[in-house]
Amino acid sequence: MPESSKTVPTRTKNIHRWLWPHNCLLCHARAPAGKDLCAACDRSLPRAQGACPRCGAPGAVVGTDAICGECQKHPPAYDGTRAVFRYASPVDRLIQHLKYHGRLELSRVLGGYLAEHMLTLDDALPDVMVPVPLHVSRLRDRGYNQSLEIARFVAKQLQVPLDWQGTQRIRPTAPQTELPRDQRRKNVRGAFTASRVFAGQRVAIVDDVMTSGHTANALAETLLKSGAREVRVWVVARA
Repeated sequence: MPESSKTVPTRTKNIHRWLWPHNCLLCHARAPAGKDLCAACDRSLPRAQGACPRCGAPGAVVGTDAICGECQKHPPAYDGTRAVFRYASPVDRLIQHLKYHGRLELSRVLGGYLAEHMLTLDDALPDVMVPVPLHVSRLRDRGYNQSLEIARFVAKQLQVPLDWQGTQRIRPTAPQTELPRDQRRKNVRGAFTASRVFAGQRVAIVDDVMTSGHTANALAETLLKSGAREVRVWVVARA
């Protein structure tokens, strides 16, 4: 009796995995089936702990909801920040390889960690997710928006609608990491616009890294002006 059409492909896939076992993306040792990192490298990731719930800045006492002094003096436009990792080795290397070296498969890895992190929290899911947009000139040079690529996997895993066309970066800006801290707010002021109304919606901004928070703040201000009732920030890593 001939084997079913499903049996042969499954057997071929299993043989392929046995001949070419999946290797850890960091140390290249064999990784468990369905995993991109081995257990040791996964444990080495610098998970964020003890952060300000408003801006995500590290330094808060673990287990408390104390807002940092900067947010008390100058509250940001967004309501809260969730970060999976600190921007430190080896996560910084994964993000840089995605962002600057075309390693698009890392968007699935980093997006998976972000989605899993959000599922461990008691936060209500947003009505829509918005990736931080790139200016058309940078998008043309890079060929993709790493924030959008990460957001695709988060949206799929959490089953939250993804809107990547409702906001635009209307002027090119210098990379925030290349600027002194006191110039970063001015660099992104008025950089975004919304082409649709987000009336009454709870929005999650998705990005790869948050440094000073000024980019997220500028986009949050745009979303609030367009009617959003709540804006939160989800990032893979917080500097």
